[in-house]
Amino acid sequence: MQMTDINQRLTLLCIALFQGLALLVLHQSIEQSFWPSYNLPWLFGLYSFTLVTPTILLLALNNKANGMLYAFAMLAGSVALLLGYYTGTQVSPFQPQDSYGELIPVLVGTLSIATFKGLMYIQHFTVPGRGEEPTYSRLFKLSWRNFLTFGAALVFMLCFWGILKLWGALFDAIDITFFETLFEQPHFYYPILSLANGVGIAIFRQQSGIIDTLTRIQQALMKFLLVVLIFVSIIFLLSLPFTGLTPLWESGGSLLILWMQAILLFFTNAVYQDDPNQRPYPTAIHRFIYIGLALLPIYSIISAYGLYVRIEQYGWSVDRCWAWLLWSLLTLFSCGYSWSIVSKRDNWLYRLNWINIRMGVVVLGSMLLVNTPILDFRKISAHSQINLLSHDDLVLEEVDFYYLRYNLAKPGYDALNALKAKHPDNLKLTIKIDALFTERGKAAAVEQDTLIATINVLNGELPESLEKPIYDMMVNNVWLFRQLSATYLQPIDLNKDQQTDYLLITEQEGNRIQIYLFYFADDQWKHSSFGRHEGLSESQIIDDIRHNKMEVKPPVWNILKIGDHELQLRQ
Repeated sequence: MQMTDINQRLTLLCIALFQGLALLVLHQSIEQSFWPSYNLPWLFGLYSFTLVTPTILLLALNNKANGMLYAFAMLAGSVALLLGYYTGTQVSPFQPQDSYGELIPVLVGTLSIATFKGLMYIQHFTVPGRGEEPTYSRLFKLSWRNFLTFGAALVFMLCFWGILKLWGALFDAIDITFFETLFEQPHFYYPILSLANGVGIAIFRQQSGIIDTLTRIQQALMKFLLVVLIFVSIIFLLSLPFTGLTPLWESGGSLLILWMQAILLFFTNAVYQDDPNQRPYPTAIHRFIYIGLALLPIYSIISAYGLYVRIEQYGWSVDRCWAWLLWSLLTLFSCGYSWSIVSKRDNWLYRLNWINIRMGVVVLGSMLLVNTPILDFRKISAHSQINLLSHDDLVLEEVDFYYLRYNLAKPGYDALNALKAKHPDNLKLTIKIDALFTERGKAAAVEQDTLIATINVLNGELPESLEKPIYDMMVNNVWLFRQLSATYLQPIDLNKDQQTDYLLITEQEGNRIQIYLFYFADDQWKHSSFGRHEGLSESQIIDDIRHNKMEVKPPVWNILKIGDHELQLRQ
């Protein structure tokens, strides 16, 4: 389909307007509670489609494009819709908004990377006469054009929005509030800002020469920095035999090594992207660089050991899954480069094109798979955490309840419920999990008999009349339940009035102790708290009570009463 420049710009603006209106409808569905706001899989899927398909068309559409571009854009949008739909199914059924913080950034980040990786392949194959195999040099140029064009358009849109805000503030200063009110309405800023973004893309796409100049400038800077990076990496490897790996692990060494590998590979690909016959360095520096690159698999071995130790000790987590994926991709790049250097030496650049193009597809596929059941890191982490537990004697301290509840969305929710179903006789476990899924401000959904049965009475018996006061105090403290590990009761006469009082001792996660005093006054049980004591361990305090190492000690300073206010001096 042939288009003049004017028609092309009008088409881009129409696409941008469509994107803004579609985002407005989705926003309004949330604000006014109509479909798809209450159907999260479709909401996530439609948002993904709306962001991906128009963006591809805005960046790729030109007067040489053909119908294949629209087909590829719709295909990419459909894939994004399916991935968003699946992500929506992984939202926790309990208080789903608590899961958004974990799901949305991953979906947006991976789809952004996949879109920009896929876009350069789409641009290559949808231009007439481009049926041949793509070269890395062309793909690199396309990716940087897309990145810089989109980034500059976003800056243009933000500047435009800033001018609108200034406009509204100026008129508001003279008591004309119409403009400020208008600019804050979704039905205004969604289409207007989308149009501004479209205008920015249309403008900067016409400045491809400037974009390519910026790309050459960053390539020149990276040409110098790559030499420095190679020097640092070699010196670091030479230092390890003298320092050992222990200091490295103590300072988060695996992550640092992965960062070193990633930056080295990125700079290498930015510098060595053109004709392999044209070397950007003299022969001596060229060899120095490829010797440093040939050593990259050593970094992979070191980081692999660090990851293995952490996973062996603590199991899989989402962060460790991401570290493993990053390690796998970087290792494939590193081993590919090392193999090329060993086999080709000075001419290793002839295989760089072959490796990078195929690894680009691998990276694209990885970004898509992490949003599918095949490589869902949340499910992998939940399964791993549960498998770490003893099959027979469950120890509550071994369960990272908070991680399962707040970091793993629906897989964490399912894992906790499965754990509760597997241990129906473990009342402490049941209480803790039920409290985790109790809404803020509401009493914990725990039966009185169940709660009382979990209290360890150290001496004597728990009076029946005290059961309900203890129950009422605890169920209204959901945060206490969520961190509770054990509860003990000990009789005491704290005020020497010949009436038995009771200490309720709760141990919480992190070995924190909180002690409550229950005393009978005015014909009813009342309670007060001694506060939280982090310096005491549960084993120490309970052992001391059992050996009767407990006494009532009067304060050094009496209470000062001024009017109706009582003041006690802290010792």
